[in-house]
Amino acid sequence: MAMARPAPQRSLRNALELVAALTSRDLKLRYQGSVLGWAWSLARPLALGAVLAFALGRVLGTGITAEFLLAGLFPWFWFQGGVQGAAGSFIGNGGLLKKVRFPRAVLPLSTVLGATLQFALSLPVLLGFVVAAGNEPSAAWLGLPLVFVLQLGLTAGLGLFVASVTVYFRDLEHITEVLLTLLFYATPIIYSVDRVPEGYRWLTYVNPLAPIMEGWRSILLDGALPAWSHLGASAALTAAALAAGWMTFRRLEDGFADAI
Repeated sequence: MAMARPAPQRSLRNALELVAALTSRDLKLRYQGSVLGWAWSLARPLALGAVLAFALGRVLGTGITAEFLLAGLFPWFWFQGGVQGAAGSFIGNGGLLKKVRFPRAVLPLSTVLGATLQFALSLPVLLGFVVAAGNEPSAAWLGLPLVFVLQLGLTAGLGLFVASVTVYFRDLEHITEVLLTLLFYATPIIYSVDRVPEGYRWLTYVNPLAPIMEGWRSILLDGALPAWSHLGASAALTAAALAAGWMTFRRLEDGFADAI
């Protein structure tokens, strides 16, 4: 007789299958009826990169190049899409939460995973721009999975936290949009850390996204791994975000159905 699969293993497998199904559903609905499909996910970073490269590089003469901007914009739109999309994931699936019992964390996590898949599909395009600009692939590129995992963990933790609190405080979904706009300019995406005045540079050290963005740019453009001290700080902040997101979710999830 075949041995029954242990209950925890079955639960984990079912949760992973549900995440995959919800992610696939969300991506299909997002691009349903679209001619270009997922290619639209390239439009915003490419268009914004072109405009900023012209305005900052040519008009203002800062020397900022398109590949410099794109190395920060592609990861940023991944982060923004994951957190902002996760914010309303519980509220948007209120009917499902009330009728079916399932691991509820899969709802924001599937949204984050969808944004991650979009980024993964666009990553070859980013690498192509970097190489076309004269930056040859180097051994440092082997460090890309490390930065990728750090950003994925940070996005998942913040997404789970925002999604859980938004159930009880609906304004947080709109506040998140405003905060993400502020975070865009507070993060070294359209500028490098060395351009930040000394008196304000401490802001980049408390911003968990700053070392990650610098990491992408360091690996892709400079051919060097980011400083281990920066990676360590980023890993600690990412772990804190995951812990905060998970504990907040576990504390609030029992009242989701009633609050929605």
